[in-house]
Amino acid sequence: MRKNNRTRKRLRLIPLILGGYGAFLGFGLAALGLAEIKEGIGIVRLLIGLGMAGFGLLGIWDGVRDLVIPLKKPEQTPASQFILTDTSGNRSSLVTPELLQEQIGVLTESEAPRHFDIQILPPLSVGEYGLLKQILCIYDNNIILAAFFEMAQDEGRIYQKITEPDNAVEWLKQLLAGSPDFFEWESIETKVRQEDAEAFRRQLMTDQRGQMTYWHQLLVIFGESWHDEHRFFSARDVELAIEGIHEGKYTKAVLEWGTEAIDLFPGVQNDLMVILCTNNTGKGETRFLAKEGTVTQVKFWLVNYLDHGFFEEMSGWADITAQIEKAERKGGKNHGKVF
Repeated sequence: MRKNNRTRKRLRLIPLILGGYGAFLGFGLAALGLAEIKEGIGIVRLLIGLGMAGFGLLGIWDGVRDLVIPLKKPEQTPASQFILTDTSGNRSSLVTPELLQEQIGVLTESEAPRHFDIQILPPLSVGEYGLLKQILCIYDNNIILAAFFEMAQDEGRIYQKITEPDNAVEWLKQLLAGSPDFFEWESIETKVRQEDAEAFRRQLMTDQRGQMTYWHQLLVIFGESWHDEHRFFSARDVELAIEGIHEGKYTKAVLEWGTEAIDLFPGVQNDLMVILCTNNTGKGETRFLAKEGTVTQVKFWLVNYLDHGFFEEMSGWADITAQIEKAERKGGKNHGKVF
């Protein structure tokens, strides 16, 4: 029987009671042996009594030791959840070493380029590297593992490791165990020129169908004097944001997805204005495209964008880059950025 309290001290009643009883009998028998020490039986009783008393004291200590030495509360580390998007595009939260080994086998046996990715929720803190958000696995003669980290001030960094399939499986097992090793990984920026880093990222994240693996996503909803950020959201959340803007509940919404950003504003005649920022990295050429649509149309555009990573039909989009840049020079707001 145990009695626990908030300080994690506990009392063991059974060894305490038995130990006290044994010590009482042991000391009594030892005292009787001392009284008859001159007789042979007295020495025997003394030795047996001392032995019983010793075991009794040991039982008493076992019963009260946790009161003297409280148990340390075990440190609890938050368990990570892994979301696998496999080579067929199916998503699952049931990720096992056997499943990942199977996916590696699919990559190596496929004639067409394929990939799978693993999202970590919440992002895993990995020392100086930052918060590990996603792992992308591609096959090109060898396995290419790409790790997407979130750094301070919303900066991102990508590391890669080129290895054999068996070694990739062993590393992915370390990831599931919560102890991934990035000792031999290299930053992508060290492999390409600085001005080509963004193009390399996009190439790395694009598969044969033009779909992208998103290492950065953010939905920000604005009210009159507030804003609410969502780093994990669904297509339905985006639809609700569109409805909220149309109904006047929200003033605008910003969707950041990969290296692009989309601003949603109330439009003319109950329509919505959509502004697409085609390069949200702050490097290289940035273009702004605008188009108005009804609530139903905008929902269709955005859900399709979330599924495929690009707008299939760009006709009817007006290039407003010059107007945006002019407004910025005059102190206007910066689309695709949240302040």
